[in-house]
Amino acid sequence: MAEAILSTDSPTLNQSAPDTGGPLTREQCRAARAMLHWSQGDLARRARISAVTVRTFERGQSSLKESTAQLLRLTFVSAGLLFIDADETGGAGVCLARPVP
Repeated sequence: MAEAILSTDSPTLNQSAPDTGGPLTREQCRAARAMLHWSQGDLARRARISAVTVRTFERGQSSLKESTAQLLRLTFVSAGLLFIDADETGGAGVCLARPVP
C-alpha cells in the first residue's frame, strides 16, 4: 500500500524539505480569509499590499507575482492557518493549525 503524505506549511507535519509552499489559489485565499473573518481590506493591510491586488486575484481577473503569493501565504500561516497543496490524491485546501479560542 502506498504511503500518503500530507504536504502542509507545518514543519511538524511535513517532514520533507522546508516547504516553500505551492501556488496559492483564489479559492484558498477566499477560504483562508473566511476562516479568519478577514475582509479583503484586512488581508491587504496585514500583508501590506493593495486591496485591489487581493480583489482582482480572488475574482480571477489577475494572477499574483510569486513573491506576492508567498507573502499572502505567509501572512495566513502567521495567523495560524495551514495550507494543503494539491497532489494526485486531492485538491488544494486550507485549515486551522489550532482551534480558535
